[in-house]
Amino acid sequence: VDSMTLGKREVEEGKHLAAKAGESLKEIIAGATKVVDTITQVAAASEEQSSASEQISKNIEAISSVTQETAAGTQQIARAAEDLNRLTTTLQDLLGKFSLSKENTSNRLLDEHRSVALRGKNKQLPR
Repeated sequence: VDSMTLGKREVEEGKHLAAKAGESLKEIIAGATKVVDTITQVAAASEEQSSASEQISKNIEAISSVTQETAAGTQQIARAAEDLNRLTTTLQDLLGKFSLSKENTSNRLLDEHRSVALRGKNKQLPR
């Protein structure tokens, strides 16, 4: 009878330990599920960050390209301004070689007017 009571007690204890082990396994499975969910979220966030990083990289390349084009345009404008400055200086030098005084210009115009007037009189019919 003692051995039966002892056997029964051991079976009950084994049953209790098995139930505890089952609960522990359920907790382990729940924890593993949470870990898998967290890993999935981290992977999704990593993909989003990677995509955002690629977009940022493309935008930086576009900005760099526009900056280079702007710099080239600015250099071209600077060269054109230098050319225009040289041409202006050359034109001023050329105009400086033409020195007409007012008096000479006025006298020349009067002489030409008289010459035309005289030619006109000479073409009149003889008297």
